[in-house]
Amino acid sequence: MLFVLGPDALSPLPVTSQHLLTDHYPEPAPGRPYPPQKLQCKNLLMEEWVKAAPDPARYPYQPSLQPHPFMGLDQFSAGRIHQMRSGKSYLCAHPSRDSDAPTTCPSCQSAPETFEHAILLCPAKEPSRTRHLQGVLDLGPDAPVWSWAALLGALARFITSTALAFPPRMFLRPTSAVSSLSSRSSHVVSFAYFISSQES
Repeated sequence: MLFVLGPDALSPLPVTSQHLLTDHYPEPAPGRPYPPQKLQCKNLLMEEWVKAAPDPARYPYQPSLQPHPFMGLDQFSAGRIHQMRSGKSYLCAHPSRDSDAPTTCPSCQSAPETFEHAILLCPAKEPSRTRHLQGVLDLGPDAPVWSWAALLGALARFITSTALAFPPRMFLRPTSAVSSLSSRSSHVVSFAYFISSQES
């Protein structure tokens, strides 16, 4: 049984549900401010999360209790990035695709269409890369693109301009697909969340 302070901050109220980390629930420290205890709980939660559900070896990005910065992009672009980072996208070399389908990049036919190839290496996308991705040289966990607003915006514009990892069904009706692309492009440059976090 756990207790929280009631509205009058005098009498404790019982909490019927047990703490998620019963064995690691931090002991109250008299006179200790709340923020350090909150941080301790977050650290313990992260440790348990990593132990209970470790990321697959192919996923190099570290888990976080904070939203990934690219989640501040428009919903469609953020979804493409999240899927490609996790290796579960519409790129041909990702295992979520039909296992019998070819993995070769359909744009250049020269290499498997992996995340790195599609963004950084595909020769067929060089014109769009030159136009939009100046400064994006790496996609690793510590790459600047994952924390800089300007680079995230550039990546989103590149994805939109090349229709990278778009669902194939979007191209079944060309008119509606073009309309959808135009609508989504208008939202790509909204990054107030990132800009404010960088300036703070």
